[in-house]
Amino acid sequence: MCNPHLLFMSAGERVNQTFPICIKSLESITHTFIVVEEGVYHDLPDDPEHLRSVKPQIRQAIDSVRTICEPMAISFAVIRTPDTTIHSIRDAILATSRQYPEARYSFNLSGGTKMLSLSLFIMALWLDAQIYLTPSDDRIEQVLIPRMHLDDVRRNPNYITALSILSHRDTGNWTSRQEFGRELEKRYQPSRLSGDRKMTRRPNRGTITKILQQLIEWSLIEESFCQNSRKAKQYRLTLHGEFAWKVLQAEDRDIARGAE
Repeated sequence: MCNPHLLFMSAGERVNQTFPICIKSLESITHTFIVVEEGVYHDLPDDPEHLRSVKPQIRQAIDSVRTICEPMAISFAVIRTPDTTIHSIRDAILATSRQYPEARYSFNLSGGTKMLSLSLFIMALWLDAQIYLTPSDDRIEQVLIPRMHLDDVRRNPNYITALSILSHRDTGNWTSRQEFGRELEKRYQPSRLSGDRKMTRRPNRGTITKILQQLIEWSLIEESFCQNSRKAKQYRLTLHGEFAWKVLQAEDRDIARGAE
């Protein structure tokens, strides 16, 4: 049986329109949790004018998500918090996550107040969750959180060269280790990697492995076995890797313009 995949969503009056996009785009959601401030369930005489209409809309949108979940056999629950401070959101999310220690987590932060979305964003970082926004009714975008500083990549020019080699493939296509090694050897710059006693002037097998493994640890590339092989490896950029490569390219263009 697959591990649970929990989707946390910030409550807003359009959450019922955002939810179907998440289900369509994300893999195997098993549980959906709508996080909402308790005050949304109480219509008060001193509520500002805009809240008098928004609160019922949010409640109706949440009920619509429940209705969508039922025929899809997706577990549904509402997490009602006393307020939207990080402390309240933290306690509520951790109480839920402890029930599913082996779960994957995804967060969609498009609805609700800024404070609610910000508090959920912080919790998503704590849980190492995937974070998404739905800027329109037919599109979902992942918010990419780097696992290292770009200065870590820049400190060795061969890390950048490795990203460049893999970026020249069509998105999603793999490059064999053998092909990667041949290309890196052509463009390698003498350098010293962590643990090296002296500068390496030509990339040997161990040097190539160190470069690839460091990029994997940073989640910039991913590794798999080549088709029909249990030994030969292949590599490609992750979404984080594509993002890092585009940032590095943009910086190079800015430097080039400044030098003109």
